Amino acid sequence: MPKIFKQNKFALLGANILIIVIWVSLSSVAINFFIVDDAPFYIYKIGSLIKFLPPIWVTWFLWIKRGGLKR
Repeated sequence: MPKIFKQNKFALLGANILIIVIWVSLSSVAINFFIVDDAPFYIYKIGSLIKFLPPIWVTWFLWIKRGGLKR
């Protein structure tokens, strides 16, 4: 992890928020591009998992696993 994130929690928070916004935006565009209107309901649920699960994992990794709150 870069030194600025170890020293500044606000930089880590800003990077986390930026990563989430970029991921949700790009995945929304990609999912809307590939999913057609008459797709089964489970395809939409899988799309939601693809959209929201990686940001949750990144947040868990940065703040809990790496000890972002304990530093």
